[in-house]
Amino acid sequence: MPSLTHKRLAGVLAWWVPGSRDVVDGLGVEPPEQDHDGEVTDAVRMVLEKDPLVDAARVRVSATNYVVTLEGLVPSESEREMAELDAWYVLGVDKVVNRIEVRP
Repeated sequence: MPSLTHKRLAGVLAWWVPGSRDVVDGLGVEPPEQDHDGEVTDAVRMVLEKDPLVDAARVRVSATNYVVTLEGLVPSESEREMAELDAWYVLGVDKVVNRIEVRP
């Protein structure tokens, strides 16, 4: 893969396949990259942008020590929950703090 972000996106796309119960990530990154919170933040943002069930423009993402925090306003509880699931699917995320508010 060309970057850690793309590797993480590929893992999430595998999770999105109906019936998936586990994803084993054997993809490499060339050239190798140093992992960091900014990279995790970028990956979560990219995943949210790819998810047709989430309006990524309404969600702010940050990460500290691989703990992802989601903030913003969405119109439904299902969108709030989907954004959190998307963040959990990203390889390397240790915890998700979901501070997204629902306002129809």
